[in-house]
Amino acid sequence: MSIRIYSIAYESPVSPEIWQSLLSQLPAGMIQKVEKYRRWQDAHGCLLGKHLLLAALRDEGFTGNLNDLRYTAYERPYLAGGPDFNISHSGTRVACILGSQGGVGIDLEEIRHLAIADFKGQFSDREWRTILGSEDPLTTFYHYWTAKECLSKADGRGLNLPLAGLKIENSMSIELGERHWNIRPLSWFPGYACHMASEELAEKPFLTEFSPDEILALSLRDRTNYA
Repeated sequence: MSIRIYSIAYESPVSPEIWQSLLSQLPAGMIQKVEKYRRWQDAHGCLLGKHLLLAALRDEGFTGNLNDLRYTAYERPYLAGGPDFNISHSGTRVACILGSQGGVGIDLEEIRHLAIADFKGQFSDREWRTILGSEDPLTTFYHYWTAKECLSKADGRGLNLPLAGLKIENSMSIELGERHWNIRPLSWFPGYACHMASEELAEKPFLTEFSPDEILALSLRDRTNYA
């Protein structure tokens, strides 16, 4: 395995029965996180993201479950002995990335109206000029935003790594400390901006898409096999 992307889209809420079945399989701490979301889209993204990770791991031949996850000092989850992974959800879609050769990160954002001026401080002067001078400033904003976010998530420090200091500009290759990151835009999802970051300089990753019904079937089989 090199780098793989997995995704799921959900245009409407799943039935209460499916929701409860999927939710009941999560560790207690994860259930609390899911239930904190107010919008059904965000709650579904959080819940389905966990099951998408499990489906991705099974697809790559890895065993274990969500109780096996460990967390760094910056609260980034990882699986001891497994591939690095990262999950992102926005709108009504979730994306998950797996990588076996070094760290990976992914950020997905639905392109919707936003007062982008409120985020000027997260960009260099050059980046901001490029955004405002483009034919579509909103889409260009999301292009830079997801590039910075995927890098921040791959690095693992999250909010402790200010986005303003991540100068993407025209470079898709960045050094952070002793780690070298490669950033790639992903154009598979209409209406969304998406970027991935990886330490491995890989060819374009392979995409596998699941439906909510497929995720439910896999989760039920998983519960039977690993009960």
